[in-house]
Formats: sequence, structure tokens, C-alpha cells
Amino acid sequence: MYKYITAIIIISALLFTSCSNNSTSSDTTKEEVTLIVTIDHAFGLETVDPEVSIHTNTSGNEIRFSKLHYLLTNFVLVNSIGEEIVLDSAVAYINMADGRVTFQLPNIPEDDYIGLKFLLGVDSISNHQNPNLFAATSPLNPIINNLYWDWLDGFIFCSLEGYHFKDGQPKGAFAYHIGLDENLMRINIENKFNVKKGTTIKLNFDLAAFFEYPYVINITENAPITHSDKAADFGLSSKLSKNLLNAFTIKGDN
Repeated sequence: MYKYITAIIIISALLFTSCSNNSTSSDTTKEEVTLIVTIDHAFGLETVDPEVSIHTNTSGNEIRFSKLHYLLTNFVLVNSIGEEIVLDSAVAYINMADGRVTFQLPNIPEDDYIGLKFLLGVDSISNHQNPNLFAATSPLNPIINNLYWDWLDGFIFCSLEGYHFKDGQPKGAFAYHIGLDENLMRINIENKFNVKKGTTIKLNFDLAAFFEYPYVINITENAPITHSDKAADFGLSSKLSKNLLNAFTIKGDN
């Protein structure tokens, strides 16, 4: 009798172990894939065509954009349970006029996500690193991005240039070059998207953000050129960097 009971206990233990092992094996590690990101540039609901299209802000400035290029770094994805996937080494250089608007984020677990964070610009360590130390193919190499101030030993985080008009008549050129550690922009996009093999997510950069909120920027009433010198631009670069926190969204259903 005791032998019979012992046999039942052993068999039950084996079955329990087998079930536990099966449960563990079914909870496999999520596959890591490469996420493709592409950025559209718009002005409100209008598509921006560099050197061609003209757009009017709420101050009545009629604007034709010629250049927009910038650096994106330190990407973080937030999954559906709030866990953060940190990609410290991911860097992108975007150039609207040249059509350089797509980049890749490697080693992303397939999952549902609720947020995307990144820096518009570079952190203080990278900002003051010897630029010659960046690899020849790195988006942070100044030869590639042409966004480095030798005279300040730091990067231009975002550079916007163009022309403005009034009633169709030329009023002049403008150039907003935003840099310096205090103007680093931490972008936080809250939106649901799914990542799986072959996924592309589309971001939208709304150039109207430069001029609208929280600071209304009238080109004719401000310095037409800023190199982020507060004394020279009367705080314009600081205002622009805060406005740009609202520039990015995720487009459509991803």
C-alpha cells in the first residue's frame, strides 16, 4: 500500500514539474527587431516643400523654409506596462531639404508601446566631446551633419533657415540656430504603437511649433538670426527651444 502511495506521489511530482516546465518554455523571450522611423515635415496641415511652399503663421508672417536639419539622440521606448527600453547609443541626423528623413532603431523587442522619448539635440557629455572622436559614419560627425560650432565647442541641436514676406513682398531672411546645454529639448510623445518585424512608424515635425506655443514668435519683431546667445537674441533661442517641445507627434495608427 505504501509503495502504491509513494508511486502516486512521484508521478504527481513529475507531472507538476512537466507542467511548470511547459509553462516556462511557452513564455519565450520577445524577438528583437529593427524599428524604422520616418519623419514628415509639415506646417499645420500643410506639407512643407523646401524653397517652394509658403506658409503663414498666426503673426501674419509668410514663410518659405529653405533649411531644417537637426540631431535626435537618447531614444527611449515605453511599453504597455510602463517599462522603458533605453537606446542610449541611437543617433539620427535629419535634413529636410536633402530628404534625409528616415533612420533605424535596432534591438527593439516586439511589443505594444505607449510612448517614445528622445532628445532634440545631444546630452552635455556628447556636446563637449572632441568632435574628432566620432566615427566617420556617425551622424554626430560634424562633416556629416554640419551642425557644430567650432567657436563654442558644441553642437547646433536644430537649425532652421528661410525667408519671410508680407503681402507677398520680401522682408528678409531668418536663421534660428538652437544649441547650448540649457536649450537641450527633451521630447516626450505619448501615443500607442506596435513594433514587430518590418514595422515603420511615422513621426510628424510641425514647423508651425517654432512660432506658436507657448511663445508666439513674430519674425519681424524678433532678431532674425540667433546663435543661441541670450544677450544678442533677447531670449529668442530659449523661447524657440520651449516651443519645439510641442513639435513632434506620431502619425496615424501604427
